[in-house]
Amino acid sequence: MIILQDTREQKPYWRNKKNEIETKTLKTGDYSIKGMETRIAIERKSMADLFGTLGKGHKRFKREISRGLEMDYFGIYIEGTEEKIRNKDFPGSYYSKMRGFIILKILKTIETRYGVDVVYCDNRNGCKKAIKKKFKDFIEEHNDKI
Repeated sequence: MIILQDTREQKPYWRNKKNEIETKTLKTGDYSIKGMETRIAIERKSMADLFGTLGKGHKRFKREISRGLEMDYFGIYIEGTEEKIRNKDFPGSYYSKMRGFIILKILKTIETRYGVDVVYCDNRNGCKKAIKKKFKDFIEEHNDKI
């Protein structure tokens, strides 16, 4: 498995080690699997990015979700827990006028209305592990279609 990382990713999870990671401009999401870019994508969100995206960047994000719905799997992986979101517990939170409970309602709507997987991680490292596990599980589930 070769993980693809979008070239626009601000703080990439991986460096190219042992030829397991490649950087490429992805049409949808921040991470995917080489050869499966049209089938699976994961959008990673830091807490600050999440608040910005669901506030001012909401229209652009809706287009991203629409593209993701055409795939076998599209998920939003958040570097923070529901409690941290509710309490706006992240550096620079005072820059956002959005309230945490509103962000959580929007995420719940995205999950229920569109069937998009929203995954809350304790931290950056937790998200990195969750993404890698999802990719391994996806390949195992869809091995007959590769």
